[in-house]
Amino acid sequence: MNIRVQKAVFAATSRVTEWSPVLGARLLDAVFFGIAGSSVVEANFARGNRKVMKRVKRFRRFLVVSDIHLGDAVLAQPTLLALRDFFPAAEIDYVINATIASVIEGNPDATRVIPLFSNGPFPSPTDIATLREMVRTGDYDLVLMLCPFLSTSDIAGPSQPMLHMLSHGATILRNEKQPTLVNHFSYQEYLFVRDAMGMVAPAVRGDTFKGVQTMYSDQAIEQASTFLHDAGAVQGSPVIMFNPDSASKFNLMPFACQAALLEHLARDTVADTSILIGEGHTAAGIGERLRDALPAPLRPKVRLIPRSMRVDAYGALLDLADLFVTGDTGPLHLAASRKVSRTGRHSFRNRTAILSVFGATTPRMSGYDSFQPGYLDSNQDAPAWCYQAESPCRNISCLNKMHKTCRTVRCFERVDVDGLASLVVSYIDGLRRPPAAIAGP
Repeated sequence: MNIRVQKAVFAATSRVTEWSPVLGARLLDAVFFGIAGSSVVEANFARGNRKVMKRVKRFRRFLVVSDIHLGDAVLAQPTLLALRDFFPAAEIDYVINATIASVIEGNPDATRVIPLFSNGPFPSPTDIATLREMVRTGDYDLVLMLCPFLSTSDIAGPSQPMLHMLSHGATILRNEKQPTLVNHFSYQEYLFVRDAMGMVAPAVRGDTFKGVQTMYSDQAIEQASTFLHDAGAVQGSPVIMFNPDSASKFNLMPFACQAALLEHLARDTVADTSILIGEGHTAAGIGERLRDALPAPLRPKVRLIPRSMRVDAYGALLDLADLFVTGDTGPLHLAASRKVSRTGRHSFRNRTAILSVFGATTPRMSGYDSFQPGYLDSNQDAPAWCYQAESPCRNISCLNKMHKTCRTVRCFERVDVDGLASLVVSYIDGLRRPPAAIAGP
């Protein structure tokens, strides 16, 4: 499904829920689950993938093309691991968004990390032309396409064997009907590749999925440490990071809710708690506006993280935080990843708790939770919680948030700000007492 078709389809779904939020949502779920998620569609894609795998003559060189966004490059890394489960000596090139390359480079399962995509919502013509030339000259035995905004014909001719992650979409939809199955994109991408490779070769090792990791230079670690010191954080005192930004308005918690939550955290956590809040990229300036919305006596407790901070320094700073509050956006996956020093000269804490607040998108597919069945836990030695706001019109088509065109955003019609604040405050207070599991709101 090319971008033009996606735009038309998901614009139409937006009109349906504007016509009738509740009935429209039920209708769309029935259509998408009943047709796109049917066993017939699933079996048809499986047959197509078997045909592709029969055409692969050698398994020396692979190209894995991640989705275009920052978080997708992080969470898709287990596809490389799945290839190594079968072909440990193969060459594997990994194409990703250039902005996130600094924390992916050094992944031991990638032969080359190729920072190609520009930081736009969709692949640009230049991105596509560069990728097409790479495939033409790369002599790849198989291309694994994980980007839903690129079709096979965009980057290769019919002779190039290619598997598209969209062929696994029916399985993911069917999994949503089985709430105890882990249906996170990261794990499903791993299983997708393992299943495909299992059609043609025996695995040399069993399921090795252990979540995702990110890699950090000594310079990034030093920048994070210096920033925290200059922000006035007291050594040994709690640190909360708050990401108020999102790439889509359908995953952006309303300003009033964020302001109320931030006020709770600034007022109710222990006095020496430091709160670090991002300035914002897509929602530029939102961090400063939230801080300024606080009562004057509470503002000194909050420090702004400049938008100029590099991704690798931001990721290293996450490791210095005790808890991270965010929506469904790239930094969520950065926070959930296991932090590793590229030189081995630094030991990370890997104890950042995560509270993620979801709007349009489905939490099981991209969130992390330590307590709910069917959820993937984060790769941190700390709890994770997913919270989904109440919405009258949420349905499975909301998954494609980049192509939704709803005029009225109803994704956060009710947010339990008090419950979220209570969870955070309880966890921060508990850091000074023996640890105990804290259930979600």
